[in-house]
Amino acid sequence: MERRSKGDFDADEFVRSGKFQGLPRSHQAHAESRWDREERYPRLARQDDSKALKPRAHRITDSMPERVKDNVKVPDSVPYTTPASEFIYGTGAVEAALRCSRRQLYKLYLYQATGEELSPTKVSLRKLALSKNIEIKLAFAGWDRLLDKMSSSRPHNGCVLEASPLPKLPVQCFHTVPAVTESHFRVELAPQSREEAAINGTNDRIQILQPHLSEIGEQNSRFPVVLLLDGVVDTGNMGAIIRSAYFLGIDAIVFAGRNSAPLSPVTIKTSAGAAENMPLLHVKNEVDFIQRSQKNGWRFYAADAPSPGATYLDRLSADTKQDDSSLPVLQSPSVLMMGSEGSGLASHIKSHADAVVSIPGARHSIELGVKSDPARIDSLNVSVAAALLMEMFLRTPLGLSQPIQKGRGKMW
Repeated sequence: MERRSKGDFDADEFVRSGKFQGLPRSHQAHAESRWDREERYPRLARQDDSKALKPRAHRITDSMPERVKDNVKVPDSVPYTTPASEFIYGTGAVEAALRCSRRQLYKLYLYQATGEELSPTKVSLRKLALSKNIEIKLAFAGWDRLLDKMSSSRPHNGCVLEASPLPKLPVQCFHTVPAVTESHFRVELAPQSREEAAINGTNDRIQILQPHLSEIGEQNSRFPVVLLLDGVVDTGNMGAIIRSAYFLGIDAIVFAGRNSAPLSPVTIKTSAGAAENMPLLHVKNEVDFIQRSQKNGWRFYAADAPSPGATYLDRLSADTKQDDSSLPVLQSPSVLMMGSEGSGLASHIKSHADAVVSIPGARHSIELGVKSDPARIDSLNVSVAAALLMEMFLRTPLGLSQPIQKGRGKMW
């Protein structure tokens, strides 16, 4: 082959000797000196390269507990700790599960995107989980797709908690409540296996939530009020009912039969976490449960459309003094029964009620009923109707206060 002229780069010579020939002297000197140094001190050269490639140490903070990784291995399937595990998602539902601790909590997943810090809410959830010795997995990169699977593609806000199912205590009847001042009422437990008892527990005492209204002169003692649900199949309605029941002060919720919506993560999220601290009961034989509880002094009220012979009780007003002794919560322990969205309460349950309660429509005449309304709106959504009836039973007071004047209270 023809010899290359002087000053050109000789590739063959570079491959054979490793020296750059034909390049400017400044580059030759640098290249040759480095080559010679690496030949003489190979260990030192490796140390220099390792120092150059070594990343800077990560500074641990609350919002950056770990270095965010761009390339991580994501499992092919959802990692379950136990076959019965379920995934709670959403910051509100997860926080309620962590604080109430009614479940067995296995692992908390917190997603952190590249270039972002943990939000203050996630920082609080992480500290709460650490205080309860719960394992925490900080998820990066492609883990968001796995979290979508855990939440069934519903919004999870980058927060998923693996836990055992929510306790639902099986009962056969309610025992007698001796006086209106009692702090608890007892239930008769139904048989359950050892595995079921580990999840549901065996406590047969249910706390009565006495309202803290003594400072405003209101009645602060009452009999327990329980809500019974039969055939509510929509998870959104179920979650909304549980949320309203918890907020208004219902003492427990009973699920009748097997036709109700399950206490799925969707229901838990819709309830805004209220289900985590609400006593939840279950009965298999509704008629036997009602009859045995009635013998122990409990009264059952079936929610239904108004009938022609209904008696309407006026609400108490602020400027009239009436006797409160007729209120159900002051007469006996009560169970308010709500039915399905379409057909209402089943006939075999409604026939054993002590009374039927209803909400009359403001646009309906007493004689014609729903036929007097051109729109034919004959009922309310079951979650709205349940909230109104629970409020009427509990006589929740209406709070009034002066609005904050615009411009006041500002510090300049």
